[in-house]
Amino acid sequence: MVLVKAKYLKYLKTFNFRSSLCYFCLRRNFPDQKQDNKKAISDCFICQGIFYKINEIVRKIFYIVDFQEKYYYHSFSIGTSLPFFMFDKEDYIRSLYKLKDIENIKSSFNFEIRRNFKSLSKKKLNLINPDIKIDLIISNNKDYSIKTMSRSFYLIGKYKKTKLLTQKEKKDIENPSKDSSNFIIQKKQSIQTIIQKTLSNCIKSDRMIFTWSGSEDDNSQVLGKGRLFYIHIINPRQRKVNLNKIYSHNGLSFKIIGKTDFLDCINLNFKVKNKIFVKTANPISNFYLINLKELNNSIIRYYYKSKFIYKKIYNIKFKKLDPFHLIIILECDSGLFLRQFIEGRTLMEPNLSLKLNNQCECLKFDILDVSIS
Repeated sequence: MVLVKAKYLKYLKTFNFRSSLCYFCLRRNFPDQKQDNKKAISDCFICQGIFYKINEIVRKIFYIVDFQEKYYYHSFSIGTSLPFFMFDKEDYIRSLYKLKDIENIKSSFNFEIRRNFKSLSKKKLNLINPDIKIDLIISNNKDYSIKTMSRSFYLIGKYKKTKLLTQKEKKDIENPSKDSSNFIIQKKQSIQTIIQKTLSNCIKSDRMIFTWSGSEDDNSQVLGKGRLFYIHIINPRQRKVNLNKIYSHNGLSFKIIGKTDFLDCINLNFKVKNKIFVKTANPISNFYLINLKELNNSIIRYYYKSKFIYKKIYNIKFKKLDPFHLIIILECDSGLFLRQFIEGRTLMEPNLSLKLNNQCECLKFDILDVSIS
């Protein structure tokens, strides 16, 4: 005895698979039967005629991808979500006629959608790593929605700066008048906003996520070969990038030196060469000045965010300008807090103030170079 769900019992006496199934569902479930009727059946027992909307759906997808969003792509994948009742009804048919090892409705629908879109777009089907992924959601009343997402990628760049610029966007709240309660939020121009605005003209995307190889003071210069940065491009419309083209704006120059699909393979450990201007509270003793040589190839240890951090100093050079001022050229791991290291704050050991036996102040520091360690 075949057990079926109660809501399908009314079909048990009157059901005739030849007149109740469309060409696609008939061919899929009864491949041994002769299928010569390709006339659209809008009330197909299983799919409700959704297979006959494939051409309409494919044209809509093509319009969105190629004309509305204007994606640049070579490969695609399409996945679908069908209403549960279609699976239930197909299971009912297969249980009723004891059908086994037959392709289900979702696989069949996906095949037809992908085949038609491939023919229309002239692009390659790639189910593993496509340039663009298309999700098609079919509702219970045969309406549908389309979601698109292109494969993200990473850009690797370098920047130099000679003017006062912050890395990230900062907001200043100003009150235009003492009697006014209306505050104006002003966004200061930053390295990130300049780069993002410049690249947005050639790479349209939903979002750009920046990762920096360390940070610097707003008034510090970044010289030499420049500081590395990475940008995660989310849902890009364009995938072509001009490499090594130099962009300049308002004291900032940058270029994109690489493009990759994955960032895990890139070494994110950097050495930073800094030029530091130091002022001391007391005259600098030449006896203690020699102690700075002990910092070569030393490990700096400090406590930060409930854990101990270790950074290495690779090389240190120094020049005494006058009894109260000196310049230090320091090559160290990125992430070392230079002001704290100079002034001996946050229990950082060893530190410059301790080595000189003199309270030091970091007046300014510039980034001379950044390299991969």
